[in-house]
Amino acid sequence: MFASLLAAGGVYLYARYTDNQLDLAIEALNSEIGGFSQADMERVTEFDLRLAQAQDRLGNSVSMVSVFEALQAATIDTVQISSLAIEREDDNQLLLAADIQTDSFDSTIFQRGVFLRDGTIQKVEISDVNNTLVASGGRGAQSLNLKPAVSFQASLSIPLEDVPANPQSYQSNQAVLVNSTPSTSTSAVGQDDQQAEVNEDTL
Repeated sequence: MFASLLAAGGVYLYARYTDNQLDLAIEALNSEIGGFSQADMERVTEFDLRLAQAQDRLGNSVSMVSVFEALQAATIDTVQISSLAIEREDDNQLLLAADIQTDSFDSTIFQRGVFLRDGTIQKVEISDVNNTLVASGGRGAQSLNLKPAVSFQASLSIPLEDVPANPQSYQSNQAVLVNSTPSTSTSAVGQDDQQAEVNEDTL
């Protein structure tokens, strides 16, 4: 009998304790609800959406340096690109349209094979293959000669995942430029100018 009374008393006291804790939790919840700001919530949601969009754009950004390096690596010595147009197709690929001149039909066929065997360039299409004449010789008007050549158009595609941008490499390059001496920086700039001239001649 005494055990039953003690058990009943314990249950009663525990029920009062749980009811008291429930009242405190409800009071704290009501306080939090009263302090909730819908405007702050909307600002947080909008900021989170912008972060997600920025992350998506960063994840789908491309390195044009890698594009030109891939194109240069797949271009034979006898080929000269006279014009180049690059168009981005959604987040899938880059479409390249190039007007190209070379010295013979054999070089045209060889260049097409190099494009097809390249690991980065895909969907190679060669069209408008024509015989033409190009100027050669010195800079003087009288020393210019016309020689036969072959011109054609090349349509290429490069998947975006093959030429991704690498922001960490940009940061590393900036750190090197900041920490380098003025003479070293000038030398690096001179090398970049020389490389740009080489790339321009190649293209």
